[in-house]
Amino acid sequence: MAGHHTRNLIRILIGSSLCTALVACAVVPVPANLPAIACQQAGLYRLEVALLVFYGVLLLITPTFSGLIRGRLPTEISTRGAKFAEEADYSAEQDEAAIERLQETTTKLARALTDAHVEIRRLSKIVGGDNTHQEVGSER
Repeated sequence: MAGHHTRNLIRILIGSSLCTALVACAVVPVPANLPAIACQQAGLYRLEVALLVFYGVLLLITPTFSGLIRGRLPTEISTRGAKFAEEADYSAEQDEAAIERLQETTTKLARALTDAHVEIRRLSKIVGGDNTHQEVGSER
């Protein structure tokens, strides 16, 4: 039940950040000299302000929500989102397990390759040493 309330709170926070962005878009004064990134278009400038406010609020909500509700702060915030210490530890453990599996596989493949080389040498000795037999259909 707590997960349901948490999801609802997240929805409310995201909705309120969207509303804040839309209000900012509507009330922001458009400067006489628009920045180059707005391409001299007031509508694009307002959209960029809305996106800046929306993502800025989300950037602030994420660590605040995690810090207050879950009692933990993110170790990294990037374009992929917030990364927390537990996730980083879990990821490192997964990486180590994958490396161990790959090392085991490499060892098995090296053994199989050595066995294949031994078998090839054995078969080439048998074939190479047995050139005295007459081939079928040949006349000697």
